[in-house]
Amino acid sequence: MRDEYAPLLEGANAIEAQMAKNLLTEAGIPCFLHGQDFDVAELGQAAHDMIRGTTVFVPPSALESARAVLEGAWGKDKGNDEEAAG
Repeated sequence: MRDEYAPLLEGANAIEAQMAKNLLTEAGIPCFLHGQDFDVAELGQAAHDMIRGTTVFVPPSALESARAVLEGAWGKDKGNDEEAAG
């Protein structure tokens, strides 16, 4: 399933990831959240999300639209990890 989706926002904290998901869902863009795999029972979900971060995935065909949704809500620095990293 991950091959059918592209990462939109990587390393987001739990609040940021959930906000992005809500914005994308409201815009009609399918998405899902996925954090790095490890035993959540060790520290609990909140600690897992703070330490490991979460990635927001969207279909590749919706990537530009999704970036525009996040940019409209959060400004130019969010929702475009390629430009932020480069």
